[in-house]
Amino acid sequence: MAAERRRLLLLLPARRRWPWHDRLAAALGGRHDVIVASIASAAYPRPLKGIGASAGPAEPVPQGEFDLILDLSEQREARHGRVLRPLYDGVKDTLALAARLQRGECPLLDIVDGNGGIMASSYASIGDSGTLEGRLDLSFARVEALLLRAIAGEGARLADRPARTPVGFSAARLLKAKVRRLAARLLKPVRRGGAIRHWNIALRQSDLPPDVRHFDLAAYARLPVDPATFYADPFVVARNAQNFLFAEAYPYAAGKGHLVCAVVNEEGRAGPFRTILERPWHLSYPYVFEHDGETYLAPEGSTHGGVEIYRATAFPWDWELAHHVLPDWPLVDATLFEHEGRLWLFAGAATPGGSDWDELYAWHALALAGPWTAHALNPIKSDCRSARPGGRPLRLGGRLLRPAQRCERCYGEALAWLEVRTLTPDAFEEVEIALWRADGPGLSGPHGADLGAQIRAVDYRETINP
Repeated sequence: MAAERRRLLLLLPARRRWPWHDRLAAALGGRHDVIVASIASAAYPRPLKGIGASAGPAEPVPQGEFDLILDLSEQREARHGRVLRPLYDGVKDTLALAARLQRGECPLLDIVDGNGGIMASSYASIGDSGTLEGRLDLSFARVEALLLRAIAGEGARLADRPARTPVGFSAARLLKAKVRRLAARLLKPVRRGGAIRHWNIALRQSDLPPDVRHFDLAAYARLPVDPATFYADPFVVARNAQNFLFAEAYPYAAGKGHLVCAVVNEEGRAGPFRTILERPWHLSYPYVFEHDGETYLAPEGSTHGGVEIYRATAFPWDWELAHHVLPDWPLVDATLFEHEGRLWLFAGAATPGGSDWDELYAWHALALAGPWTAHALNPIKSDCRSARPGGRPLRLGGRLLRPAQRCERCYGEALAWLEVRTLTPDAFEEVEIALWRADGPGLSGPHGADLGAQIRAVDYRETINP
């Protein structure tokens, strides 16, 4: 059934117009009658000019009734009734957003109604953009998505809101950042080598049940470092008294990843890696799982779209394509598991222009080939601290535990463990029960873990000098 066509007023700040305002108007224009007006507003400080915003004359607000007002004007006066407006760390002013982003901190984004009630929220990632412009683009793309969800009545609140303290915009900080980027660009042609941030894998052997509440990277044996190739996204499968370690291999010279496997001996040492799957596009996250007596591999290939699911023809070295599901979605780190009679697929995905580090989507099906039905709340989570999948879910004592990447300060900075309390086609709830960090100079992660076999595997990131 088609949604009811409504008369919407899009109210903009005359001197703080952004390209995303036009995108939002275009996105709504096909389904609603959208009237755009702008009112007088403060200009940005001079250092912020030229980073994407434009200024123009105020446009009068037309007379008449509106079914909904989208108030992006950033004005202090309240507009009650059928109103939606964005808040940036709890305030209307986008300068507060710029202040947060220039510090390299993630913003808390809310859509509220005329009474201040929260209709949709996100603790949004700023990705790996080193510029204020890039961070603003990511944040505004998320605000646009939240507004569209709130208008459709599909928004959700954050269950665990981060603490916020006000920060002020600093012209000096912005200037210093620009000088640093300019210096780096000028010095790049003469620099050779230097330290890099490098992923690697560590293993631990244990016959005890996994204990997710405690983590110490020192208890794991690290694989030898190959400075030409990083290894990450480990998964372990036990078969015929042997353990097989699957991973992403990323040779820096190739510029894309492929999938590898190694046999792990009785002492917990991995043998040489052999390539098991390579495609024209980047591959990672070799999620290996059992279903209906067969072994499957569901790697990430987000630039190709969807999830290709391979069946083992001669485990673990040979695989054939069995299914290609959700091909229209640029999914990352797809994780499949069974729960209460259904197959579930959890994955990260990016809204147009946004990040894929901070939103979790879910689909369910009765068969691996589908059809796959989207969860009623998609995205079921919008939080950079614990959305993107980070390895194999665990069942311990009747509980379903899910590892997720923490991407608040940087990509894969740590690994959160969450207990899924509710998972049905129209409800979802989970709570964080542990946070794993690789402590030590130059270390970060893990951003992936598999504790499902006697060989436990994690990855971590360290600074090396090739």
